[in-house]
This record gives sequence, C-alpha cells and structure tokens, in this order.
Amino acid sequence: MILADVHAQAIQECENASALIMTTNIFYDNHVTYEETLYSASIHHCVINGAFLKLFMAFERFLECSFICYMLGQVGLNGTAVLKYVAPTTDTHALDLLKGTNHHADFTNRDTIIKLSKNFFENDGPYTALNGISVAFEEMKKIRNAISHVSLESEQAFLSLARSKLGSLPPEINTAIFLNTVIAGTSSTYFVYYKGIIESAINSIANPTP
Repeated sequence: MILADVHAQAIQECENASALIMTTNIFYDNHVTYEETLYSASIHHCVINGAFLKLFMAFERFLECSFICYMLGQVGLNGTAVLKYVAPTTDTHALDLLKGTNHHADFTNRDTIIKLSKNFFENDGPYTALNGISVAFEEMKKIRNAISHVSLESEQAFLSLARSKLGSLPPEINTAIFLNTVIAGTSSTYFVYYKGIIESAINSIANPTP
C-alpha cells in the first residue's frame, strides 16, 4: 500500500460520512416520503449513527495502514522520513509485527497506538499527533461503543459524556441526537467537531514534522 493512497482514501471516507449527514438532514427536515413511507426519525438516527461509524472506522483504518507504510520505510507526503526500529519486508509482515501475539492490533485504543509507536518509531514517529486529541479520542470511542455495542456499560459511558457536554440530558437523548446537536457558542455540530479532529490528525500523521 502507498501512503498517498491511504491518506486520500481516509479523507474521502470522511467526506462521504459528512455527505450522509447532510443528505439525511435534508430528507428528515423536509419530511421526505417514498410510496407513502415517511423518512422517519428512526431512519434519520440510523443514518447519523452509520455516518459516525464510517468516520471513526476511516480513522481506525488510516492509523493501521499508515503504520504499515511507515514501517516499510515510506516517507510522509511532505517528504519527511520517519526513523523506524523494524524492517518488515511486506505489508503482511508489518501487520504481523503490529499484531504480535494478539489476533489483531487495536487501533481504537489510543494507549495501544502510542505504545506501538514507541516500539516501532523513534520519538513515537508522527503519532505524537494523537497526544493533543486524547480527550476527544476517548469521547469518540465512547460514542462508537454506544452505537455498536448493546451493553449497559457503553450506554452509561455515553450518557455521562452527553451530560458533561450538554449540562443536562435532554429527553430521549441518543447518540444520533447528540452528534447532530450544535455546540453552544458555535455553528458546528458535534459530528462536524469530531470530523475536524479526525481529519486534522490524519493530515498531521501523513505529514510528519521534520
């Protein structure tokens, strides 16, 4: 795989997720119907949740693939080389090193990513970009877990996050309503806020500081 392609695909997936949000808002706000079927709140919320998962998964895949690219000796998009401690010969070999004795490398866990970066790159390579978004990363993971996991623990973690952000819990709050809520004092929703954080991190990692 090539870093430029990995970067381009990740950014495109972020834009695709944003397009889903824009489309579902238009459909829902305009009470779109098809063959007497209304574009309901439940459909609207499913699309918002799906768009967020698409966004988070794009970030997760970028992190894994960019690791492999740098482990194989590729330079950043800005031409900056990343000093590495390993010398895998193929994508598969690099992935095996990342997995170690586990079934897979967990790129949804920031602490795991930082540990891997310390093991494979000098000064953590370009993944120091994750240090500045540690709080937002954990917030996004809580939202992702609440969407994809049917558990009381993930629900409670999300509700605690929503309460801390909103001050109180609105009636019938859920992940979709939260993501589509405009942040106080801004014109951006929480979805747009997290999308900006992810895109900024992707661009920083793809363009390492010399």
